[in-house]
Formats: sequence, C-alpha cells, structure tokens
Amino acid sequence: MKNAFAACFVLTLFAACTTPEKKPNVILIVTDDQGYADLSAYSHVSKDCTTPNMDRIAKSGVLFTNGYASAPVCSPSRAAIYTGKYQQRWDSAMYWSPGLPGNVRTLAEMLKSAGYTTQKIGKSDYGKHYHTANAREFPTRHGYDHFLGFSAHAHDYFLLDEDIEKATPDPYGPSEALGRLFRDTTKESFRNTYTTDLFTDEAIRFINEQENGQPFFLDLSYNAVHHLIHEVPQKYLNKWGVRKIPDYDTAYGKYAQYYWDYTQVNKITDDEMRRYYLANLNCLDDNIGRLLDALNARNLLENTLIIFVSDNGGEPLSGANNLPLCGSKYTMHEGGIRVPFMMAWPGKLPEGKVYSHRVSALDIVPTALEAAGINNTTQFDGVSILQPVKANRPSAAAAAPLCFQFDKHYAVIDGPWKLVHTFDYNPADRPITSQILLGAHNNELALYNLEKDPGERENLLEKEPAVAARLKEQFARWKAAMREDHHRYR
Repeated sequence: MKNAFAACFVLTLFAACTTPEKKPNVILIVTDDQGYADLSAYSHVSKDCTTPNMDRIAKSGVLFTNGYASAPVCSPSRAAIYTGKYQQRWDSAMYWSPGLPGNVRTLAEMLKSAGYTTQKIGKSDYGKHYHTANAREFPTRHGYDHFLGFSAHAHDYFLLDEDIEKATPDPYGPSEALGRLFRDTTKESFRNTYTTDLFTDEAIRFINEQENGQPFFLDLSYNAVHHLIHEVPQKYLNKWGVRKIPDYDTAYGKYAQYYWDYTQVNKITDDEMRRYYLANLNCLDDNIGRLLDALNARNLLENTLIIFVSDNGGEPLSGANNLPLCGSKYTMHEGGIRVPFMMAWPGKLPEGKVYSHRVSALDIVPTALEAAGINNTTQFDGVSILQPVKANRPSAAAAAPLCFQFDKHYAVIDGPWKLVHTFDYNPADRPITSQILLGAHNNELALYNLEKDPGERENLLEKEPAVAARLKEQFARWKAAMREDHHRYR
C-alpha cells in the first residue's frame, strides 16, 4: 500500500513538473501615423501631449527608444510587421504596394496553427486588393478566425452605414473610404458610433468571450491617428478647444474632395490641426485604457504579451510631432522610420525598463513566436528580442545592418552610423515646421552618427569616407539579395 502511494505521488509530481507552461495570449496594438514625440512615456515627449494609458504599457514593460518601422508609410511597413520579413523580398517596386504573397506566412497563420484563436480588428492594409474579401490580403485569408474593420489605407471615423455608402459617388477609395465595415467577409452597418470606440468595444467583447483557456491572438489595428484627424467625438473637441467640422454630406460632392480639403491648411489652420491631432490621440489613449482595464478585470494581464507600435513616423499633414527627430512620414529621415514602440509581459519581461538598443518591427513575429513556445523553421529578417531585453544587450539583428528602400528614398543603419538619401515632404500649403524638424541635407546623400546626432544635422560624408563606402557596399549587397528573392514569392 505504501509502495503504491509512493508510486502515485511520484507520478503526480512528474506530471506536474512536465506539464507544458500555459501559452500566453498575444495582443498587437498598431497605431497609425503616431509621432515619436506623441507618447508621454518618452522623456522627449512634446510638452502639449499626455498619454497616461499608453504609458501603462511602458510602466509594466519595456519602452524602446530606438525602434524602427521597415518603411515610412503604412502598406509596406505593415507587411513587415505581420511577416517578420523585409517586404522588399517580394515587392520588386520597393514602394507603396507590396501585397502579401501566398507563400509568406503571417503571424496570425503561425499562431493559429499552434492552437490560438485569432481576431483582427481595424485597419488591414498591404497596398493591394482593397475592399475585396476573397483576396490573399484580406484578414480571413491569412490566419484570422474573425475580422471587424476595413481593407484600405484609411476610413471615415463616423460614417459607417450602408445609406451613406450607397449615396456617395466614390465610397471605395484607398484612403478616402467610408460606409459599412467588414464583419468577417460580409459588410455590416454601424450607426451612432466612432471607429476608435467601436474597435475597442469589439476587442473587449472578444477578450470576454475567451472562456476555455485557449490562448488568443488579438490584432488591434486602429485607424487613429490617421486623417481625417478632425473627426473626433465632441467631448474631446471641447477639451482641446477646437470646433466641430460638419461630417461629409453628399451635397459636398465626391468624398475624395472632402477628404483632400480637410487634410490641408486652408479650412483648418496649422494650430487647429495640432489640437485636432491631440484630441484624436486623447480618445485613442482612453480606449487603450479601456482595453487594459478589461484585461485586468479578467486577470489576463499576467499571461498576455502586449506589443505596441506605430506603423511609421508621424504624419506632417495631421499635426503629429516627431521632435527631436528630423523629418516625417514619407521620408527616410529618422522622423519617418523611428517610431513609438513598447512591449509588456509581466513576470517575463522587465517592468519599467527603457531599452536603448536598436529593435525593429521585423522583430515582432519571432518575438511573439518565442513567447508562445513555437519552434518555427522560417527564416526571418528580425529576431526574438525577449532574451536581449532581459539581459539588456543588443540582439543579433541589432548587430547587423538594417536597410530601407522606398522608391527613391533609401537608408542603411549599422551601429551608430546611418547613410541616407531622402527628401522632405513639405507641401507649400502646409506650414509644418512648428512640429517637424526638416532635413538639413535634403535630397542629397548624407552620413550621420545617430548616437551623437539623432536629429541628423551634421553630414559626415566627407569627414568619414571609409564609413560611407562601407555602408554603401552593405546597402548594395542587401538590395541585390532582395532582388534575388523576388522569384521565390508568389
């Protein structure tokens, strides 16, 4: 009897010791065009900005001061976020519209195959096949069990119903889109709501439905703080002292014209644009607070990896602030590619840590897979940063060059050095210099030491010709490797 009891005890102890650790939930929050100075967890935050709920992620986790998107605009940068690969590997144009090849697996597909329940909410944008539910680029075609949102660069925040969609001459532009949203693969009308609120409501509903202990992947991709930046609920307009601009009406004519008019300094002043941006950001921050509260209420924070990133640098036409960096969205200046970036996983990652080594959006997929305990043979261009963050050391990817190509803009970063050729996006009718430090060496090849000069003011090309030559060669090798890969993807 004693021997039987002892055997039972040993078996029970063995089973307890060998029970696989519970897989964490993964939540990826992607904001749209958020400025580098528009996150108050950063010491360089703009004096007019506060984001207390976003800061909760940094306080419970890791704040990256040296985090990069793979492109200065949304479609290509998102291709890298969700695949862990340079989008230039299959985008021969290396420009706006990479698409998503059928043989490039996404994070959602990899997590779903490992038993995760997956949900996509908000913006889906790979630069091709917009508004089309049967395309590879559509969320339910690359790993998501469910989707609520839109397939385009941007969407109206308020006008989400079938009536306005049918009445508008041009409801389906790539950016200037309005009308119903997709619920999975069919369209659904929403009235008396606002996309930032609606997307958070859906995220909370999804979280609260997870009852069986199965891990989940929630991809929450807000259209905030993208244009139309003036579209904000009234209480935020009141708080920031800006007027209500009437929503689009078909009497205006084409929606594209309304969209264009309100992305310029004309009907909206430069000062107003900044305050509309801050109002929009304030609403977004409050909604992220609601999401975190919902996780806390379900006791899910301890077993959830939260990754927060902006898809690219702040947009000069929406009032974003990227200071002290130079430039903005659309450029390879630091303000176009260095972005707000945070990660939290209580008990697994340090809390309240500022991590200054370089990271990039390419690291998101391998990091999430390691957190989930998934052994994957895919070759990524990023690496998991879980162990480097814990040890406060640079990752293997940070020790290698990081390269960028966006049409005629290009850059390579290696250690403290950056070789770049780009030009400022500075439309004549938009006085943006109050928020965007423009490039000192516009439309010319420049070499910067980012550790000493993150604002890219001193061109060291002539002083450091050997460094420049080395980076030129690194970039040429990278570009050749990208072109060699084009035939592999279909």
